[in-house]
Formats: sequence, C-alpha cells, structure tokens
Amino acid sequence: MESKGIITHIKGNNITVKLYKEAACLHCNVCEDKKKFSKDFDFITERKVDLGDIVTFSIEGSKIAKIAIIIYIFPIIGMILGYFFSSSILGWNEERSVLTSFVFLVISFIIIFLYDKIYRKKVQNSDIEIIAVEKGDISDLI
Repeated sequence: MESKGIITHIKGNNITVKLYKEAACLHCNVCEDKKKFSKDFDFITERKVDLGDIVTFSIEGSKIAKIAIIIYIFPIIGMILGYFFSSSILGWNEERSVLTSFVFLVISFIIIFLYDKIYRKKVQNSDIEIIAVEKGDISDLI
C-alpha cells in the first residue's frame, strides 16, 4: 500500500509526516473534517529530507492483511470462544453464555489495544519504506 504525506517535523532521523487523506475520504461527506490532511505519522528514515517535502511511502500488503485479520477476525473468534466456553464447559444457560461472549469481546478489544501499542513501535522502525521524495510547499498545511 502506498500513501503520501508532507513532512512537518524533523529531529535527526525521526520524521513526522502529515498524511494526505485517501481519495475515498476526500469525496465522502460523512465526516465534518473537510481538510485534505489526515493523521500525523512518525517514523525513522535514513533519506535526506527537508520540511515541506512530499514523501511517498509504502507498507507491504501482507503486513496490512495481518493487521486487518487481527482487527476484524480476532473479536469474532473471541465472542465464539466465550459462548462455547460458557455454554459447553461451564454449562451455563443461553443468556449467561451470550453475556460471557460479550465479555470475551471486550477482552479481545483490550488485547488488540495492547497489541497496537507494541506493534506500532515495530511498524515505525522497520516496515515503512520511503519510495519517493518531492519538493513540496509547507504552506500547503496552512
């Protein structure tokens, strides 16, 4: 997956990039935020860059697929396991089993949150590759 952004901060090899919104976001009217920029993203690079440069960077598709599976499939598996655990192993009735499945859902979200805290540091340091640098204008941010 390729994304573009503009460099807003440089400190040694650490850079902060303000991401451009994807094309799908620019045409959607659901959000109130109409700006062309999205989140800030920090990572490390060895390339020579300056403030205001527009960078194109990529992340492997397999890494994105792994993240999507964790985010979308893991909670569902957690709910199924919670229901199975409470109904088959503990022998609880259906109402208690459904409540237990939602408890497992919450636990799976907590696990995803903790995983994100750990994984985010790994992504910033190894999985991102700058593939192009263009001279930009820092006034795009104003």
